[in-house]
Amino acid sequence: MIRHQIRLAAAAAACLVLAACSGPTSMEPPSVDVPTPLPSGIDFDPDVETAAPEECNALASYAPGAVTAEQARAQLDDDGRISIGISQSTNLMGYRDPETNALAGFDIDIATAIAEKLLGEGADIRWVPMTSSERVPSLDEDRVDMIVRTMTMTCDRWTEVEFSAEYYHAGQRLLVPKASGITGLADLTAEDLVCTGHGSTSVRTIAEQAESEMVTVPDYNDCLVLLQQGTVDAIAIDDTILAGMAVQDPTLHVVGEAFSDEPYGIAMQLGNTDLARFVNGALEDVIAEGTWQQAYDEWLEGPLAVEAAPPSPQYRD
Repeated sequence: MIRHQIRLAAAAAACLVLAACSGPTSMEPPSVDVPTPLPSGIDFDPDVETAAPEECNALASYAPGAVTAEQARAQLDDDGRISIGISQSTNLMGYRDPETNALAGFDIDIATAIAEKLLGEGADIRWVPMTSSERVPSLDEDRVDMIVRTMTMTCDRWTEVEFSAEYYHAGQRLLVPKASGITGLADLTAEDLVCTGHGSTSVRTIAEQAESEMVTVPDYNDCLVLLQQGTVDAIAIDDTILAGMAVQDPTLHVVGEAFSDEPYGIAMQLGNTDLARFVNGALEDVIAEGTWQQAYDEWLEGPLAVEAAPPSPQYRD
């Protein structure tokens, strides 16, 4: 009886094996709808400033005059050390070199040169990485003494910070996939999504000059991820930043003419005019000594494929 039951069980098992073998030779995997991961803080409906911008000469800073390093240091939180707000993720401008783990880029070189004029060679610098939207609050809250982070000088921002003279002149362009067919701003349609950073002047610029919709994120590198995912169709920010992204991803390229003027200034806390005057004198020295040109040639001339000279300072007094 037991043997009979064993035979029946074996037969049943054999039938199952045969049934499995006689089934389909391949099965399609189940379709699963996996949402595309999006960066924290993404905004698909950012506010666009509609009021006419205040008119002023945003490039006019304070003449160096006779302000001494000692007077300028008195406006630092610690007169023996300087805290500088920078980016550590903007390739070519301010980023952390993966091989050395050291900060590098055009902004880092300029910031270091200014700090050494103020505090001497080997200056004690506290680097403070931040996003573009953190720049003004970090000065208001005394987290940094100055900011060297691709910050465009505007009349509105002059009501919040003191600026140095212009230290670099950039312009906004587009970064798109090479296969996109987009060659400039005029090719954007109402169906296209364009990414930029929170607090960037690009939001208003695109709203005024193109039909596309804007998407903003806390960090410009989030835009690069979204473009690579296909979530957005283009990135609109300064050509200096776009050039660094194109170096990282050869399937992308910078297109079109510059559709804005982006004069970069070093920002300091409102009221710290002695520090601003000293920084302007230091910038004149950095330019005269060739440090500015050396930094440009090393970081930007190749990727931008444009020879450039330092901007001439403008002063209000």
